[in-house]
Amino acid sequence: MAMNLRPKRRPVPTIPIVSLIDIMVILLIFFVATTTFRKENTQVKITLPESKALGGEAQAADTRVAISIDEQQHVFLDGKPVELDQLAQTILALKQAKPETKLELQADTTAALGNLVKVWDALREAGYSINDVPARIRRQGK
Repeated sequence: MAMNLRPKRRPVPTIPIVSLIDIMVILLIFFVATTTFRKENTQVKITLPESKALGGEAQAADTRVAISIDEQQHVFLDGKPVELDQLAQTILALKQAKPETKLELQADTTAALGNLVKVWDALREAGYSINDVPARIRRQGK
């Protein structure tokens, strides 16, 4: 009995190119038909909504001491006037007297950005994170 050492030749599978081209054309037509083309908005005019419920007074369980800035750019801590230069020391004294005290920033809509930044710097200097001090910016008297 003789051993056949030559491997059997398998027929090479043929790929039907014609049917693949048909499928590709159908897919191309599908993607072109279902794709939506958007125009890029370069300038968008947005008027932000106002809410009566959001940004209102804090609940009784979550009472916070207010740092306020009025229309005349005066700074108040819990209703008492404070100089911006002395705000960090005043907040530190309040924090030492009542360590569990939570603060909030109330500013008039006309408050200068420079004053807000100085208040945030004073908060950071006193050891408060800006994220822990919610800001309520609204027109005074409303």
